[in-house]
Amino acid sequence: MLAPGSSLNNRIYLRALTRLCAAAWAAWVLGCSSANDAPVQAPGVASAGGPSANAGSSAGVAGGGSVAIAGGGALAASGGGASSGGSSGSAGSAYAGARTSSGGDGASAGSAGASSSAGANSSAGAGAGAGASSSAGASSAGAANLPPLSVYIAGDSTVSEYSLDPQDPKSQAGWGQMLGANYGSKVKVLNKAVGGRTARRFIQEGSLAAISKLIQAGDYLLVQFGTNDSNTTAKYTLDGVEYPYFADAQSDFKSYLQQYIDGALEKKAIPVLVTPPPRNSAYCNGPRSLGNYGQAMLELGKTDAIAVVDLGLKTHAYLAAICPKPASASAETFFKINADQSIDGTHFQENGARIMAGFVADGIDEAKLGLSAYRKH
Repeated sequence: MLAPGSSLNNRIYLRALTRLCAAAWAAWVLGCSSANDAPVQAPGVASAGGPSANAGSSAGVAGGGSVAIAGGGALAASGGGASSGGSSGSAGSAYAGARTSSGGDGASAGSAGASSSAGANSSAGAGAGAGASSSAGASSAGAANLPPLSVYIAGDSTVSEYSLDPQDPKSQAGWGQMLGANYGSKVKVLNKAVGGRTARRFIQEGSLAAISKLIQAGDYLLVQFGTNDSNTTAKYTLDGVEYPYFADAQSDFKSYLQQYIDGALEKKAIPVLVTPPPRNSAYCNGPRSLGNYGQAMLELGKTDAIAVVDLGLKTHAYLAAICPKPASASAETFFKINADQSIDGTHFQENGARIMAGFVADGIDEAKLGLSAYRKH
């Protein structure tokens, strides 16, 4: 035990005092300086745009005049504040209740952190946006790179072209003249359908041969018959010879259709069979007329491995859901209205034709044919 006032005791006291003063001086120097020798701000106010922000730290000046170091009293390393996502900046401004001025270190560090986080999000967003734009661009570019093609249609009066009266929305129309509206400008629809034709008569009159001369590889040939082929009493005369309209669905009808298929395939075109739409007896859960011709087409399509658009089925489902059956010209919006205001149960008005053209386009999509890539959506 050293006696009070002894020389040894005094020397120990003086050494301790010297070390304490040196530590206090070092702390004072540290408090008055920064990483880049920035001027010291008034106590309680964070450095406005100070170098701590530049260094990425968030050293704000605490209310008691001492330097509050973000991150629990340890000096933040360069970039620490920013990399910690602004949490150091928050600590710097909140530590010891310090008041942060606009643009000060605490705010700057917080902003830096926020900017860092926002930057990351912006980058991610920009990346995602760029990716989306890139995908959209690629999609647009893909559509732009599609080659032009032609769609030929062989059929009867339910398909063919009519003059539309802009003043009469119930003008007669065929679905073939409405099909083009479903596709972009690179698709040219050439509707060669003729009223009163059967699968056989269309061939006999040279209409199929005329298409075969024009159709190119990659084009489409849509074929719809059956309405007139089902007529068991009507006849037509060609080159002085009388022929029946009727063709048995399971024999003659299939053999004539095969000529359309073979003709298209020979030119490396794509044949597509389209089943005939039903008559207005289909309304309100009524029977599907011409179903046997539709079935013959489905069977032939399966045998030849070619696409069949079941327009008959789609149209029947649409009409079957409409109850009660329209009984007047004003109520009828699908089938043709005759001059005497009676309803034609076989042919169609503009609205019905447009709906069926949409069904045909849907069927082409469902068959996953290349033509689908050209469709407007």
